[in-house]
Amino acid sequence: MGTTSGTTRGTASQRATRSGWPGRERFWPTGFATKRPGGRVVATLAAVFLLAVTACAQAPRGQVDPTPDSPLPASPPGGAESAAIGLVNIWRVSGAADEKPDTWLRLEAPAFQLWRDCGMIDGSWRATESLFLASTYGASGECVTGATLPRVAWLESVTGYRAAGASWELTDANGAVVATLTIDGNPDAIPTAAEFYTQPPVITAAMRETLRQPASLPPEFTPASSDDLVGRWVPVSPSGTSDSHVFFAADGTWTGSDGCNGGQGRWAADGHGALLSTAGASTLIACEGAAVPYWVAQARLTSVDDGVLRLLDAAGAELGQLKRD
Repeated sequence: MGTTSGTTRGTASQRATRSGWPGRERFWPTGFATKRPGGRVVATLAAVFLLAVTACAQAPRGQVDPTPDSPLPASPPGGAESAAIGLVNIWRVSGAADEKPDTWLRLEAPAFQLWRDCGMIDGSWRATESLFLASTYGASGECVTGATLPRVAWLESVTGYRAAGASWELTDANGAVVATLTIDGNPDAIPTAAEFYTQPPVITAAMRETLRQPASLPPEFTPASSDDLVGRWVPVSPSGTSDSHVFFAADGTWTGSDGCNGGQGRWAADGHGALLSTAGASTLIACEGAAVPYWVAQARLTSVDDGVLRLLDAAGAELGQLKRD
């Protein structure tokens, strides 16, 4: 595969710091393309770590503000091992719109690598027993085009998955098959990535914990459906005069704020109490408002009773309560 030439964009103060990812020199979010030795280019945009999303949202009292290089504080263990652990492998992608036959998706938890002819695209993913969400945050080789990342529209439209024999089907919000994943060979090594990325990942205890099912929703709570969640919500007990809120859109995206820092991402609910969300980068401004984007990012369970939306983490601990605005 060829490589792209180019110039470093932005001043030295605008360039991002390196992350500790194995096998590749990665750069945390700048929105710029950065030239590497040998003419290879790596670009990252608003790096999204699906489990550590609110690097910029205010953390609740007693918790540590996450950074791109430090995971969020661990919650107590949730439920049983998830069927999603079966997704951890390297898969040939078929049936996906605009993808060529030699496209592979390597799923480790919580990261993914999508192999195309141009190089490799990086991102993160989360899953429950039936829900699946993924977001792109980086690329290498000729997949980098200027200061923008290539779109993976089909992957970003996926909200669920189901077994299909030895394969997996990724589905959209209507249950239609978006792509099929099959074990069928391996991608060729490329100069911009370590060779071990061409092999299936080794399933670790940390991966199992990442994908572990959340605790059960308390029986006194009513599981929230997707229709229940759509709309604008504000804290039941407002903090200060800030405009803390979240808006769950019907298209599966959300936006919100703690009153000082904005947040946005994707969301999906299964109607049985499970909730998945992703979130992108934001600012980190001290704020008296309720950390609503943080709540959304950490929520794995949700209920609606008497007009009150409860968001709970994987251990079943309540993050916050919201009401319709």
